[in-house]
Amino acid sequence: MTHILIIEDDTSMALGLEYNLKSEGYDVTLCRDGESGLQTLRENRFDLVLLDWMLPGLDGLEVLRAVRADQLAVPVLLLTARDAKEDMVEGLDAGADDYITKPFDLNILQARIRSLLRGRSWLIQKEEEGEGEAQFGNSRIRFDNFEAVAKGRTFRLSYKEAMIMKLFWEKRGQVISREELLQKVWGINGYIQSRTVDNHIVQLRKYFEENPKNPRLILSIHGEGYKFVG
Repeated sequence: MTHILIIEDDTSMALGLEYNLKSEGYDVTLCRDGESGLQTLRENRFDLVLLDWMLPGLDGLEVLRAVRADQLAVPVLLLTARDAKEDMVEGLDAGADDYITKPFDLNILQARIRSLLRGRSWLIQKEEEGEGEAQFGNSRIRFDNFEAVAKGRTFRLSYKEAMIMKLFWEKRGQVISREELLQKVWGINGYIQSRTVDNHIVQLRKYFEENPKNPRLILSIHGEGYKFVG
């Protein structure tokens, strides 16, 4: 059963989400503050996290950064009343995989949840067919747990980083347009900006390129998109 963690301090919001997600057949764990939410994440396996930004004590962005620093392989959907474009970009750059502003329509939230879970299924589905791992040069990526080996060290990719590399690997040698990248990885949510996409590409080049400023694996094709030649 799909296991979702809700980290939300507003009582009515938290209980309403818990009730509705359980009625959809999800297994749900509820935490009411950032500290307990982060600890619960570190001690258990979840398929998705719904994370409120404005939490008492450790706020949602601090939790998110800690999750990414710990290299926990879980998609995170950020819930917040902060709807400025700058806030959205800040949340995404901190490692959120999607972002929805309060108040939100429950049907839209459920659609976002399904989209994130479909993406996770796509990441690991090829494992059963013997293609759950990418190897190029001295680098390796396991898509089932986001584990990567590059430049002599082992680390974990974020959810979005793993999705980008999965798409690159499936279409290695082909030009991938920005539109296709947005559709497959981000679902073309309107708030995604070029900077967010570019930041992910820059980070992946730091991981896998010998010289990130002169990439030889992840190429920018002017006016078209990107091409992975690993």
